Amino acid sequence: MTPEAAAAAEPHIQVLKGNPTDEELAALVAVLGAAGGGAVETGPPDRNMWGHPVDKLRYPLFSWQRVTLLERTHLRR
Repeated sequence: MTPEAAAAAEPHIQVLKGNPTDEELAALVAVLGAAGGGAVETGPPDRNMWGHPVDKLRYPLFSWQRVTLLERTHLRR
């Protein structure tokens, strides 16, 4: 048996005191599994446009460059 296989076969939870039932062990494993924080994100992440470089450009409100560059950047999907 290789050292990697031996490490994988070792128990991760060890009961040091008492004699828990199968239901109690199952409840303990469920609680520890939920507390592990293994949250799974579904779908693509939302685009965060905060701090986008195009926002640093200061064009007047009536400028054609603002309409074509700044607003078009934020309307993209």
